[in-house]
Amino acid sequence: MKIEILIVDDNADIRKILDELISDAGYKTRIAANYNQALREIDKKIPDVAILDVKLDKGDNDGIKLLSHIKSKNEDVPVIMITGHANIEMAVNALKLGAFEFIEKPFDQTRLMNFINRAIENLNLKIQNKEYENKLFSSYELIGNSKNISSIKDQISKISLTESRVIINGPSGSGKELIARKIHKNSKRNEKPFIILNGALLDTNKYELELFGEEKKDGSISYGALEKANQGTLLIDQVSEIPLEIQSKILRVLTDQKFKRINGNNDINVDVRLICSSSKDLQEEIKIGNFREDLYHRLNVFKINIKPLSERISD
Repeated sequence: MKIEILIVDDNADIRKILDELISDAGYKTRIAANYNQALREIDKKIPDVAILDVKLDKGDNDGIKLLSHIKSKNEDVPVIMITGHANIEMAVNALKLGAFEFIEKPFDQTRLMNFINRAIENLNLKIQNKEYENKLFSSYELIGNSKNISSIKDQISKISLTESRVIINGPSGSGKELIARKIHKNSKRNEKPFIILNGALLDTNKYELELFGEEKKDGSISYGALEKANQGTLLIDQVSEIPLEIQSKILRVLTDQKFKRINGNNDINVDVRLICSSSKDLQEEIKIGNFREDLYHRLNVFKINIKPLSERISD
């Protein structure tokens, strides 16, 4: 399949130069001259690589908004930002939002083609890694014939057919993520995203940002796990480590099926299947005040307990 590159620039001469340069290198091109055209092209079909002018016709940083929009649809798409009005803050902001490279006008054509070739290599590596990961989780089954593992396999078959929330409990390394992936793979949501949020690895101050995302002063958006997982499955690993304040906000999302981004005014509606895992006994965490009982009852529609290997030696 031929690599398709979207070129977005309000300068006709720049569009022509880029089109010829990229076409001569053997890649397919699509062209947009302004913000709305670019938005239509992105929504019609996500490109393999995008080259975006920072300043178009909607404001000083509308190219940055397009960058955020692309990343919300597929975070693996490499985006090269070009501008004639560069400053360090703008470059840093673009890279933070996931830009692959940032290049100033007038640009050296050889340097730009090097960026494009590297971006395509990076994209191909990510695609290969996902293929390997999918093969890994589709070919690796839960190993063992113990009563516990046989019961879990049966539970996965039944739970996958539902939309119910699930809690998976078991020691670290016992296969909780594998179980969650199997449920997602066997569900009606299997072609939609499977997103993992690890409650034990996040900075205490970043839980809300990672879950709900943020609307920034420059108009760009940082998307959280809930939006990334929309129509798919969100696994919150080590859910017991989520602070009580954030637990209450998760409970509200489960109740209302909507939330606001940080600094946002508009409700974001989401359709997410939530699976949670924990190596701690959540009922014990409730007793000592570390976990909300009302949230537990919302999450605990189905419960899967995977025992430590020491208790199933035959496996």
